[in-house]
Amino acid sequence: MEAQYWQEKWNEDQIGFHQSDVNKRLVKYWSKVAGPTESSTHCIFVPLCGKSLDMLWLHSQGHRVLGIELSRKAAKAFFEENQLPYEVIAEGEFQRFSGIDSASGLAILVGDFFALTLEHTAQCTAVYDRASMIAMNPDMRADYARQLAKVIPAGSTGLLLLIEYDQTRMQGPPFSVSDANARELLLTNFDISELAHYHGPERLGNLAKRGLETLHERVYLLSRKS
Repeated sequence: MEAQYWQEKWNEDQIGFHQSDVNKRLVKYWSKVAGPTESSTHCIFVPLCGKSLDMLWLHSQGHRVLGIELSRKAAKAFFEENQLPYEVIAEGEFQRFSGIDSASGLAILVGDFFALTLEHTAQCTAVYDRASMIAMNPDMRADYARQLAKVIPAGSTGLLLLIEYDQTRMQGPPFSVSDANARELLLTNFDISELAHYHGPERLGNLAKRGLETLHERVYLLSRKS
């Protein structure tokens, strides 16, 4: 979607996409990415992070976390709503919100995801995408996949969460992304394997109000090819 669209959503507090709890798929499947022994040497890249509590959970596992977010309001809310001390530093065309003291290792770059370079993310060893690819309309999705490949170092692993639904019943965002579409977009630069596939009306949550009757939810393990 256009940048202005998301800025307006945050400015008007229309953030139904924000989850008030840590994502249960992240908790269940993260060991597939990080391995059984957690290490503080991991730096996790979280695209289009908003003020997601998933970043707090990843940090609690001993990881450093780097998010990218278009909305300054969202980044500020993440630190202040969670009572995390932070500082703001200009970094080229971005603003870096960096946690300090107990929040050291948490950072959000505020700016355009498509302006990122590998220089910003070179220290990252993993990626977590819960709501980024599904935030992209079909016209932007290929650009998103190419940009993700550009800023993810070779050898990095990741967790990708996608949903698929009957698009005659609801228009995104969040957008429906099929298994075939995900593989088409990513296989050039990533190895991709499905870890789980859930299906049924109980998956809908607040999307039931938008006309959907059922939903497919898929969890993927990614590995950036060399």
